[in-house]
Amino acid sequence: MNRPTSTLLVLLATLALALMLAGCSDSESSATSPDVTTPATADKDAATAVAEDLGAEGGGLADQIADFAFAMDEVDAAKNGFEADPNRPHGSIERVYDDATGTWTITIERERGNPEGVPYAFMQRVYTLRFLDAVGEPMQFRVVDGDTARAAEFAIVSGTGEHRTRRLEQHLTALSGAFVATGVNTDFVTINGTYHREAGNHLETPNFSRTLEGVLDLELVDVVAPRHWRLNHQDAVSGTINGTFSADITLERGDDYVEDHIDREFTIVFGGGEGELVMNGNVYRLRLGDGELDD
Repeated sequence: MNRPTSTLLVLLATLALALMLAGCSDSESSATSPDVTTPATADKDAATAVAEDLGAEGGGLADQIADFAFAMDEVDAAKNGFEADPNRPHGSIERVYDDATGTWTITIERERGNPEGVPYAFMQRVYTLRFLDAVGEPMQFRVVDGDTARAAEFAIVSGTGEHRTRRLEQHLTALSGAFVATGVNTDFVTINGTYHREAGNHLETPNFSRTLEGVLDLELVDVVAPRHWRLNHQDAVSGTINGTFSADITLERGDDYVEDHIDREFTIVFGGGEGELVMNGNVYRLRLGDGELDD
């Protein structure tokens, strides 16, 4: 082999190696600095936030459905002058009845976990509850003079709180909801209604951190739940939820700074403490207890 040919081969090999290393560098860079505008990343972030908004341990929708059952138990207990379930970790409870409207106002405040670490949750909720007889007239209690209510109106007036896990920190800024439950004269109720939640969600990984300022709107469709509160109440709840999630996203990594906005529609079918969330063609599994995705 002559020298010019040998030199050319060496140069070609060096160029191929440089191109290969450049490709690896680009791949590593994209892995550690994901683009929030790509659907896969944005959808996973949105699904993570939605799962948190549903989880019982962080004061999500599953917790409010459990509070509905507990509120009915509390009002039943109030009729007889005792506490509904002293074993429930409910924190402080206040209940006031307005005879003019036939409505109970129930305020609950509770704290879970380690205030200095994770997991941790603090929440304050104001609810209203009104029992309705067979013709839609209000009743002070579920059972009055042998007559049992057929339905109940349950509303979330307001809510604040915060929740921390190993991967996410959420600060709740607004909460409301309006539900009608039928079958309150049976062991299981069927709930239909709407739910609104606004919260800041901070997601942290070894490679990047993101903040989602999100707005969640849900429609509950024939959600079936136990009328009485029970331990791990969410495991006995089933039904369908249609929803939308909108968020302003900020991605920070070193000196990088990226902002974006997303709007997503989704459907969740759940039961047995788990749910299947379908969003933008992607399917995610979530747990209604801790409000996390099954990765």
